[in-house]
Amino acid sequence: MPKLNKPGTNIEGQLMQLRAPSKHFSDRRRVLIGGAGLALLPKNVFAKASFPERPLSLLVPANPGGGWDQLARLMQQIITVAKLSPKPVDVFNKGGAGGLIGLAEIMTRRRDDPYTIMVAGLGLIGSCISQHSPFQASETKPLARLIVENLMVAVPANSPNKTMEGLIAAIKADPESITWAGGSAGGTDHILIGLITKACGVSSDKLRFVAYSGGGEASAAIMGGQVTAAVAGYGEWKGLAEAGHIRVLATSAPERFDDKRAPTLKESGLDIVFQNWRGAFAPPGTPDYAIKWWAKMLQEMAARPEWKSYLEKKGWVDGFMGGEAFADLIVAEEKLSSATLKELGIDGTKGGNSPVGPWAVPKAIAALGVVSAAGIAYEHFKAKPGETIAPAGAEDDDEGGGPLPIWSRFLAGAILIPAFIAALNFVGFAIATPIFILAICLLMRSTTLKWDVVAALGITGAIWLLFSRILSVALP
Repeated sequence: MPKLNKPGTNIEGQLMQLRAPSKHFSDRRRVLIGGAGLALLPKNVFAKASFPERPLSLLVPANPGGGWDQLARLMQQIITVAKLSPKPVDVFNKGGAGGLIGLAEIMTRRRDDPYTIMVAGLGLIGSCISQHSPFQASETKPLARLIVENLMVAVPANSPNKTMEGLIAAIKADPESITWAGGSAGGTDHILIGLITKACGVSSDKLRFVAYSGGGEASAAIMGGQVTAAVAGYGEWKGLAEAGHIRVLATSAPERFDDKRAPTLKESGLDIVFQNWRGAFAPPGTPDYAIKWWAKMLQEMAARPEWKSYLEKKGWVDGFMGGEAFADLIVAEEKLSSATLKELGIDGTKGGNSPVGPWAVPKAIAALGVVSAAGIAYEHFKAKPGETIAPAGAEDDDEGGGPLPIWSRFLAGAILIPAFIAALNFVGFAIATPIFILAICLLMRSTTLKWDVVAALGITGAIWLLFSRILSVALP
């Protein structure tokens, strides 16, 4: 059973001692050679003393509200209040594909940017494996593991499953009736759910898992009763549980903690212990002077009393690990996660568990748009000179079938809107939206069906681009 190493002690890098300058520099030749040598040194050697010279950025490869986002904003707060940086620090989200969109940003566009680091965790490693990412977390420059977090299993407040034993019985009785929610496919939430399913004696192909781009969205799903159960970090759900919005059934921790109310999975009859961690990663092209500055600053941040106080408040464990130890941990976690995901059948090799890529929606929309445009062009060029193509519905008008009365169209439109909202939860935004737009066009007696299809696909694509890529808000 996969277990995370216990939080390690602080690992400090030894500082290089500068050689004392020679006392005999009167020799002109030595001066000239020394000057030539300085000229050949990389300019980033001199940039060390002045770094940073402009604002810093913390990239969160997930939507707002989740654990990665919460940690990044805590870092921003502590760095600002404690004046650990001479320049301001901002946080920006680039969610999607379980963190792979943000990872690709660090590995490509910001590859040599010393002013940006990424805040992510163990779940990113699983996403890379399950979605066959061209990039891996180990290819970045790991700065520090910052916290360790226990995961929690929860259900809606009004769920008939009052205990973990009750949920286990429901899983064994009818596994396909249980819909789980969590973070990215292949991430820590998904892995724990897979372990629970396996421990219940259920095949992984019967696992129904809905992946969300951020913990905030998964929390909304569980509160709204859209799923049967969900898994997330304790820090993400502590406030919701205390407010009575959700019911926590068990923890993946080795023993009870905090208020001691949530039993462990072991107490509930499942031999499972599993912990998550989060940390900071620099782009692969980050120069050494910036790596040293970030590492020193993060170590100072983790030693602040307000940092430790907030960790205790959130139920997070101080798991600071820096230097090469963190890099070695990531390599080990990649091997362990790969083996675990393969064993559970959620490594992306089975069709049922392999999530669509982040560009599946625009590709499908573009393909349909090309087909529609090709059909229009074909009819246009096929028509003889001077010949016009009768619009759809013209025959009906000639036979006396005029447009529907206004009140009938208003009533039909009033029915279409809630039907569209309901369809979003069943078939998703990419399918429901163009159908809804086409239905409105037909309701208004449009006579240009092919152009309506192109318009519907174009509007759908524009909305998707605005929310998913510009605003980083996941669509259903």
